[in-house]
Amino acid sequence: MKNILFICTGNTCRSPMAEVFFNALAAKRGAAARARSAGLAALDGVPASHNAILAADELGADIAAHRSRQVSRDMAESADVVYCMTGAHLRGMAERYPEYKDKFVMLAQSDIADPYGGDEEIYLRCAGEIYVAVEDILDRYGI
Repeated sequence: MKNILFICTGNTCRSPMAEVFFNALAAKRGAAARARSAGLAALDGVPASHNAILAADELGADIAAHRSRQVSRDMAESADVVYCMTGAHLRGMAERYPEYKDKFVMLAQSDIADPYGGDEEIYLRCAGEIYVAVEDILDRYGI
């Protein structure tokens, strides 16, 4: 089973959407892969933001039950690949867990901007970027 970890800042918007999109698409493809998500500055137990829930729902995914979690050494160690939303997240992970830095990569070719505090349209645009990037991962690695 391939273990994927998605990282953002607070684990209430971007990385939970990536997690649920990845898991749904991998299951649909019958892939032996599973994703989790966490945040570099997350407070444990915070629900997904309202607009992230709406945006994920628009793309057929449900993150209403999601609760944020802080990234841990164990998460970094057990992941086969850690996808970061921005270059700052990538650098933060490498600083925090340098022994696993070869696992850390960007989710997309450029930063996926934080929609936090934006309206539903901004969240939908962000969710769309994440969905396309997750599909690309699955296609690229034959998952």
